[in-house]
Amino acid sequence: MLVCKELGDLRDVQMLAEKSCTLYQQHGSCDSGAQALDKGAKILESQYPEQALRLYQRACDVVMNEDNARQGSEYASKVARIMVKLGMYDQATDAVRREIGMHQQNESTGSIGRLAVALVLIQLARGDTVAAEKAFKEWGNCCDPPEVQTLEQLLQGFDEEDPEMAARALSSSFIKHMDVEYSRLARDLPLPKGTAPLSKASVIEKAAPSYISPNKGSAEEGAVGGAEGATGGAEGAVGGANEDDDEGGFGLC
Repeated sequence: MLVCKELGDLRDVQMLAEKSCTLYQQHGSCDSGAQALDKGAKILESQYPEQALRLYQRACDVVMNEDNARQGSEYASKVARIMVKLGMYDQATDAVRREIGMHQQNESTGSIGRLAVALVLIQLARGDTVAAEKAFKEWGNCCDPPEVQTLEQLLQGFDEEDPEMAARALSSSFIKHMDVEYSRLARDLPLPKGTAPLSKASVIEKAAPSYISPNKGSAEEGAVGGAEGATGGAEGAVGGANEDDDEGGFGLC
């Protein structure tokens, strides 16, 4: 493995690490076998994270067969963080839960509290706010007061679709100082869109020409004709009245 690293040819590193681990196990040195897997994974992690992930997973299984929960939690942590880096959120939730179980064996409450925050972030990245709330209810009692306050604010922001509240929670100091993969996850976490208030439609003056009825011309002509007819009738009435007056006046004369 070391020669491959020096030559810059990493194609056989995974195979050599697994073979080395097998030989150590055959001689009853499981811890040394797990360390060989860890060395190979570190060589591969930057360029071939998928191969490094498989080596860390095997290393975790090897030490857990020896009931070494402390060392197993370290490998499980690396497994979960690589999964988050690769966007494997479904698998990452299982890895974090397994890591929490190992810390329970060691009675490491503080580590469980930090992992509870990581689990909530992963569930939110999956778009499952219900699972995020369940994770908080399940492990929130292991969190410190600032962590509890931040998670409550974060979950309330997503529940109420308040992006500003969620952003304030994600900008908390302890989230920024988490492992790099989790702090990046919090930074890139999609915020709730929120509900925009409905606004009344504004009327724009002279945005379109006024509507003119196609019957307007005939209606105007009819109105004019009616007005002329009324005028003629009025003139006829006036003329008839004058004639009556003249005839009446002549008779009197």
